[in-house]
Amino acid sequence: MNKTILMYRWNSNSEAPFAAAMEKLGFQVISFEKPIRDYHADAAFAREFLERLHACKPDAVFSFDYFPILSSLCEINGLPYLSWIYDCPQYTLCSRTLGSRANYIFCFDRVYAQRLQQAGAVNCVHFPLGVLPESFERVIGTASPQMLKQYRSPISFVGNFYNGEQNRFRQADLGEYARGCAEGLIEAQRRVYGYNFLEEAIPEAVSREIVEKCRLTMGELYVCNPRQMSADTLGMEVSARERERVLEIAAQCADTAVYTGSRLPETLAGSPNLSNRGYADNASQMPLVFHESGINLNITSKTIVSGIPQRILDILACGGFCVSNYQPEAAEYFSDGEELVFYSGEEELREKLLYYLEREEERRRIAQRGLEKVKKQFSLEKKIPEMLRIAGLGELV
Repeated sequence: MNKTILMYRWNSNSEAPFAAAMEKLGFQVISFEKPIRDYHADAAFAREFLERLHACKPDAVFSFDYFPILSSLCEINGLPYLSWIYDCPQYTLCSRTLGSRANYIFCFDRVYAQRLQQAGAVNCVHFPLGVLPESFERVIGTASPQMLKQYRSPISFVGNFYNGEQNRFRQADLGEYARGCAEGLIEAQRRVYGYNFLEEAIPEAVSREIVEKCRLTMGELYVCNPRQMSADTLGMEVSARERERVLEIAAQCADTAVYTGSRLPETLAGSPNLSNRGYADNASQMPLVFHESGINLNITSKTIVSGIPQRILDILACGGFCVSNYQPEAAEYFSDGEELVFYSGEEELREKLLYYLEREEERRRIAQRGLEKVKKQFSLEKKIPEMLRIAGLGELV
């Protein structure tokens, strides 16, 4: 039986593990990597994609995150388009193509999945992300002692500080009232874990001004919710401030390594206990960071309302010890103090960092249980067959 998946690749970190897992399950994975210039009407992209599609005759098309042009091309050709969402927000999902019956949208965040269903996504399910632990094990197992030592640190954080051009709030010329209201909401949300109230709390007039001044309009091919878009804009700023503050606290507790492609915030640049080690390659360096760090921090973006971010799964799949902000779905799957550790405020974070820094054996036991849970419930080799069955492709498994 033909078992072929045409996979659109756009340099997502999850693509290589997914392809490896598919091949291990007996699928032929055909990659297509041409950049998309227009998400709805890119003639050159469509022509080359259709040539590849007709040549390999796949059973389905797959991508991480959602691309409207792929949805349209799959609908025309009677093929299922499987899209695994791991970014929040993702505004291509506001496309009018969302309701196509060719789409099978797998969304890692339960709240976001419900929002997509309400917006007309007929084949959309909540579907947590997955990992391929063996890909990390190979990197860790073949690293020399000198290389492992290079990535050793009491505390580490791998991620973005959201302080660049993508943070439109910082660049917007808002009026005095809108700016004051936004600042109040940002600071209030920064102190609340496990519940995002920005969309329901933001006044309509402030929402409209943020959409205008932050240039969030997208055109007639999209159906957008201005309140949600403005809330997401504030959520990014909440995340920027939270990450800055969490790293301040971490550096007060012990030497802290930061791996980021972002500019280091000014409040952190002069810290004697914090070192900026630059960007960590996801495939070759990140596993070593997670495995060798005493404590790995996960600071979930506030735009991810309920879902388990990929970073938590990656840390645990590397055998790393994870301290994470409280996240509703993570708390459903992982036991606090047993498989990872949650914090719900700045003082609790400080207390738990100081506590676990002094207890290496306890960290090891928790990390081992976290690794076992990830292998049991989040392995891509188990999640892919489930995904295919949901998409009506169970006969391929």
